[in-house]
This record gives sequence, C-alpha cells and structure tokens, in this order.
Amino acid sequence: MELGIALGAVIVIGAVGGLAWHRRLQGRLAALEAELAVQTGEVAELNQRIRRGLEGMGAALWEWRLTDDTIHLSDLFLQITGYGREEFGTSARQFFACFHPDERDEVRGELDDYMARRTVHCSAEVRFRRKDGHYVWMHLRAVGSWDAEGRPLSLVGSFTDITAKMEAEEERDRLFNLSTDMLAVGGFDEYLQQINPAWVRVLGWSRDELMGSPLVEFIHEDDREGLEEAWTVLRQGTPVEGLENRFRCRDGSFRWLSWGSFPYPDRQLVFSVVRDITLQKQSEHQLLEYQDRLRSLTSQLSRVEDRQRRELASAIHDGLAQQLFGIRAQMVLLKYPDKVPNLRDIVIQIIDILDDTMAEARSLSFELFPPVLYEAGLEAALVWLCHNFGERTGIVCACAREGEGPELPEDMRAMAYQCVRELMNNVNKHARAGRIDVTLNYVDRFLTILVEDDGAGFDPNRQERPQEAERSTSGFGLFSIRERLRSVSGRMLVDSKPGQGARIFLSFPQPGEGMSDEPVAAEHFNPRPHFGDG
Repeated sequence: MELGIALGAVIVIGAVGGLAWHRRLQGRLAALEAELAVQTGEVAELNQRIRRGLEGMGAALWEWRLTDDTIHLSDLFLQITGYGREEFGTSARQFFACFHPDERDEVRGELDDYMARRTVHCSAEVRFRRKDGHYVWMHLRAVGSWDAEGRPLSLVGSFTDITAKMEAEEERDRLFNLSTDMLAVGGFDEYLQQINPAWVRVLGWSRDELMGSPLVEFIHEDDREGLEEAWTVLRQGTPVEGLENRFRCRDGSFRWLSWGSFPYPDRQLVFSVVRDITLQKQSEHQLLEYQDRLRSLTSQLSRVEDRQRRELASAIHDGLAQQLFGIRAQMVLLKYPDKVPNLRDIVIQIIDILDDTMAEARSLSFELFPPVLYEAGLEAALVWLCHNFGERTGIVCACAREGEGPELPEDMRAMAYQCVRELMNNVNKHARAGRIDVTLNYVDRFLTILVEDDGAGFDPNRQERPQEAERSTSGFGLFSIRERLRSVSGRMLVDSKPGQGARIFLSFPQPGEGMSDEPVAAEHFNPRPHFGDG
C-alpha cells in the first residue's frame, strides 16, 4: 500500500516537473522564434540594401527559377530595356529570345555549363534587344544554387549596361584598323601580340607570321644591336622615341621604320606607333647624292671654265695673234719702201691676212654666241652649228625641223643652243660616232629637240651616279643640261645603251606654258621602249 502511494507521489511529482519543463521549453522556443524573426528581417533588409547598392552601380538583377522555368526581373532591368513588367511577364523562353541571335546559343551554353558545374564562373558580354528593337550591350553575371543531390534550383545574377564601353572599344578598334600608321602591342618577350592591318599592307607578312617570331628576326642585322638597346630601356619603364631600323618585308626587301614605343612594366607590355619612312630615307639619300653631285658639278664647271679660257687663249694665240703678227711684219716692211720692190703686193698680203683674221674672229664669236641665233632664230643657228661642227670634226651632222611653232624667248633660245652644242661636243669626245642628227619638233605647247648619234652609246643609269659622273665629262654634261632645263620647267630624256648609240630629247615649254607630267613631245619621235632620266 505504501509502495503504491510512493509510486503515485513520484508520478505526480514527475508530471508536475514535466509540465514545468515543457513551459520552459515553450518559452525558449518563443524566444528563438522572436530572435529568428528579427534576424530574418535584418537579412531581408540587408538583401534589400545589397539590391539597392547593386542597382545603384548599374547592375540590373534577375533570377531564373529552374523549378518552374520562370524569370523574375528587377525594375532597373525593365527600365534599361524599355519593357513594362506586364509586357515581359515571367517566361524564360521570352527572356532568352531577346538575346542577339549571334550570341543566344553562346549564352545558353555558358549557363548550361555553369549549372552542370563544368565551369566555376558564369560571365558573358551579350547584346539584349530593347523594346524599341535596338540592342544594348550587357555584361551578364550569375551564381547558382543546387539541392542536396546536386540538382540546380535557381540562378541569380545581374546585367550591367556596357553599351558605351563597347561603342568606345569599337571606335578604338576602327581607328586602330584604319590607321595609316602601323600600331602594335608587344610583350617584354619581344613578340608582337596585336597589330593593325597596316602591318600586313606595308610589309606583306600575314598577322600570324608577324606575331609568330621574335621581332628581332625581321630586323636588318646592322640594326639589331640598336633594337636590343631599346628593349633594355623599355623594360626599365622609359619610353623610346625615334628608333629607326630596317624591317624585312615578305618579298625580301627592307623598309625603313620609325618607332615610338611606350612601356607598361606592370603589364609587361609595350605600345608602339610605327611609321614607314622609306620614302623619307630615299629622299634624304637622294638629297645627299644630289648635294654630292652639285659639289662635283661646281668643281667640274670650274674646270670647264678653265678649259674654255685655255681654248680661247689658244685660239687667240695660235690664230688671231699669229695673223696680227703677220700683219705687223708686213707693215714694218712699209717703213722701208726703198728696199721693197713691190709695195702693192705687200698691201695685198696685208689685206688677205686681215680678211682671214676677221673670218676667224667671226667664227670664234659665232662659236660662242652666234648672232644668227637672235637675228634668224634657233633653227638657223642650229643649222649653222651643224655645218660648222661637221667641217671642224669630220662627223656628218644634219639639222631638220618637223612642225611649226613660235620662237622661244631669247634666254631660252640661248640655253637650247648651248645644250645642243654641249651634246654634240660630248659625241665628238666620247661616242666615236660617224653621224649626228638634230631634229626640232613643235608639238602642242612644246618644242622638243632630238640629238641622235650612231656612236658607242652608254648606260644612263651609271651616268646618274655622282662617282661615275665625276669621272665622265659626258655624264656631267648631261647632269648640267638637265638641271638647266629644270630651272625653266623643261625636261631631258635619255635613251641609250652601250653599243647602240644615243637619243637625247630636250623639251622646252613654249612662252607662258609649263611642263606637264608626261613627256608628250618626245613620243612623236618614236623613242625606244626604255627611257632613263638623264
């Protein structure tokens, strides 16, 4: 009986204790629920702040719930694309249909790979069609969630409008590709990493060929040391301006390039602006060559003047002076009439010597500047020159005219006469010719004179070189003639080969006219196919 009472008491006490424990547990659970509600509110508020922050930075949020294949878009996304929420709905099919056709499969593939966990990150730059039909560039990012068995549940991500950035890059690329300068990005490993089309256009190599070998392999051996020194400076972070070297083209030739390079050591890159200065270098070389020729010409002209003085002095001494001496000797005899049996014969001899002296003086004067040049014109003067030249040298020389035209001004007429005379003297000295033909031709606005001989001929290209011309009187004769013609907008063309004689064309513009770019007058003489500038 007592045992029963004791057990009952224990049961009662246990029940009372259980009720107290249950009340305490319920209180604790209520406190936890209240704390969870607070934390849930804080998380929701934090999520809202994060959403507002992301959208404040231009990130339009979206969620793709894979369980029901619906899309939920933020207000900012709808604002960027121009759609109303009721217009767009929640259809994932409609969402993906708005991607540009060229990138639609790429986006789905990127998302599928990420959801299958074949990739760690999900990011892409895509075009999305606005309501007005235009496309905007978006940077897509997404993070996913999976259930315990690894099945994807949802994707949450953002779209950032990068249209301005992409348009700026397109404009940059357009300028990069259309630039006439050669633009390049290279690495500190001395390989080109990016080049614009100007490289291919100027040098002939393909992009892969240019970027597949170290830069130094394209540089002329004599310029490689300078390139290596430039790389050393660039790796130290110092720009290099005005580096010039010869770059090998695909056809084996070399072109001169000028480099302006700016290093970015943090990225191990060098940005370069490269210009083709081959024509400038050729012009500089031609200018130096021209200056050499002018210096040599000055020396040659000085020697020519000395020779002409000697020839004139010799002509006076051997001709006029001797004749004057003969006249003086005869005149001395007249002082002694009683010793001269026949004064009349002496006077006749004196008159004959005077006639010869006058003729020789006239011939010498004509040889220098014939009065007929100014009195009767250029054709008459050249006819006289050919006649006199033939008698003096034994070379058959003829002058002819084709066409009619106005007379040249006196100064240009004198130049034409001197040029023809110099060419004929060169033939006499160097060509071993038997015949010279001088032909005047009036065509359109030009007077062209052809001087042609059947002599030994020469290589016009060799006569263009200063060192060759310095050893050749004929070479400097041609150079001098050409420069004189250029001073009056005239031109000289040379057609000659060793052993085949020479044909030299002198073109003079008529009064008030300038030379055209084409030697039209020379064509009427039926020149040989190949011409060399004399």
